[in-house]
Amino acid sequence: MSKLTIVSVKNSKLIKDGIAAINLPPAITCPGAGVCKQYCYAQVGRQAIGPAKNFRLRTLELFKTNPKQFEQTLKKEIHQAGRRIVRWHDSGDIISLSYLKIMVKLAEHFPDIKFYTYTKSHKIVLKFGYENLPHNLKIIQSYGGKDDHLINTNYPFARVFEEEEDIPEGYTDCSNSDYPAATTATKIAIIAHGIRKKRFTTT
Repeated sequence: MSKLTIVSVKNSKLIKDGIAAINLPPAITCPGAGVCKQYCYAQVGRQAIGPAKNFRLRTLELFKTNPKQFEQTLKKEIHQAGRRIVRWHDSGDIISLSYLKIMVKLAEHFPDIKFYTYTKSHKIVLKFGYENLPHNLKIIQSYGGKDDHLINTNYPFARVFEEEEDIPEGYTDCSNSDYPAATTATKIAIIAHGIRKKRFTTT
């Protein structure tokens, strides 16, 4: 079996739920990001150096230089990974409309796999149209970017809260497991931790 070059099955939060991930470098692939760029966990620690960083840079480079090969490689590796759920962008975001169209084509190619992603690239998704997404590609609108005013709460969305007691009724806490976010949850809560928590305490 060949080594996976784009699809990751090593994220500690995702692996317990059998979720694979496809990642891009943080910040530079996040056109809708706001203050979150300052507190992005993917820019610190092991995520920001060595193999993890290089893995994501290679993925971005392949998309930019040969999008067709990018798509074909993903078809092969998604099949090889053998997961029933795939998360786009544990780091990074939807970088362009052409990139989103590849996400859509892959979901259509694998109708029995659930694909999902959190995004602040609201302008890009709106150009494509939430109503045009395949049934197995769930795009979760994430608050905290520069285009929050474009979020349509008729579709799935997520907010970050400082503490568990801050989560309003009706939200699903997905801080410890992404499985509900990938499947049934439409109002998603994430509790801030680590560097992300600084956004609440920094003045």
